[in-house]
Amino acid sequence: MFSVLEIRFVDIHGKLKAMNVPVDIHDFQTAQSDPVFSEGANIDGSSVAGFTPLENSDLHLIPDPESIIELSYTEEPKIAVMCEVRQHDKVFVGDTRSRLKALIEEKLKPRDWILKVGPEPEFFLLEDNKPVDTGKYADIFPNAIAEGVIKRFPSHLEKAGITCKVHHHEVGSGQYEIEIKHSEALHTADSIVTYKAVVRALAAKIGYSATFMPKPFGDANGNGMHFHLSLWEGETNLFSSGKPSEVSTLGEQFMAGILDHAEALTVIVAPTVNSFKRLVPGFEAPVYIAWAPLNRSTLCRIPMFQDPNSARFEYRCPDPSTNPYLALTAIIAAGMDGIDRELELPPPVKSNIFDLTSQEREKLGVRNLPGNLFQALTCLENDRVIQKALGSHIFDHFIKLKKKEWLQYSTQVTDWDWKEYIDV
Repeated sequence: MFSVLEIRFVDIHGKLKAMNVPVDIHDFQTAQSDPVFSEGANIDGSSVAGFTPLENSDLHLIPDPESIIELSYTEEPKIAVMCEVRQHDKVFVGDTRSRLKALIEEKLKPRDWILKVGPEPEFFLLEDNKPVDTGKYADIFPNAIAEGVIKRFPSHLEKAGITCKVHHHEVGSGQYEIEIKHSEALHTADSIVTYKAVVRALAAKIGYSATFMPKPFGDANGNGMHFHLSLWEGETNLFSSGKPSEVSTLGEQFMAGILDHAEALTVIVAPTVNSFKRLVPGFEAPVYIAWAPLNRSTLCRIPMFQDPNSARFEYRCPDPSTNPYLALTAIIAAGMDGIDRELELPPPVKSNIFDLTSQEREKLGVRNLPGNLFQALTCLENDRVIQKALGSHIFDHFIKLKKKEWLQYSTQVTDWDWKEYIDV
């Protein structure tokens, strides 16, 4: 028996929002026959980042029955569903989930292709804003003191429709990762926003907090969310070359599109001021635009696999602060542009790029990722392919909000300013 339906949507930043509607649903299987699925609910779009102005703010949520899940961590079990946001009986142009669906229909469906994505979201488990342990990569109890807590999370995620592959302690103290099995792009984006909500809620229930902040501690690795990407046609992996740890020409072209648009993509997949504090040398996060098999110092890499059906490449720039619907919209646009233009990959860089001099990187043709949010916004403003994929409403609001964020950051006076300049 379920008495509440959580009708969900995200703002332009990817932050999960919801309206809770009373229902009388007896079982999960018949939930979508409830009238609320056709009635939906109204919202005030002027109170949502990136949506509508005050004078034209009425929006309507229509549940997507294919996204229905069970939430088992609440006091009373309830069901939740992602929604299509509508304005005047049309899909609202600022709805980032609908934008991803539209781009899939435009770029992938005509070829009967499916983009499958396997995300690796990382988070820190904290107590009083300090890591709960001093464990390191793949440590177990007692160094990974929260191991017993983390092992309970996957069962709740599974009930919410998220299949977990593996969970383990990450490099940073108190840092953990629960890998999500690859699935179709829209389902993956839904899973990411649900994953974050579930992890935060479960942590709070036991007196901890979970943060997906890209760089919560200056002297430790940050939180990334690497994407493993592959294109499929039915049961056929189109990135498979038939050989271990290699991808097909199509896979190379898709990756070449990511590299070609890497500067503009950065502000979509790593969209905060704090994101760029993660993208610095020395902490395994990418800084340079290059690719290679296995090499974790590159932006894109082909991981080790023996089964050709597991062919994929890993895009290492994204972090958990991204709106996953926008991230995957931009990734599809960039990758398909690489395929349509038949772009060729540059030679792989097999050395640790962090050990190369600037002259050596220049000789290899290795470009830098943008160094801060403002630089990255400028790159996005100069990339017509990604702009078109986002649509004018989302692009304009995104740029406006992010420039405001940069201005707030760059004009504030911090403790660092006082310590550094008080005696000048």
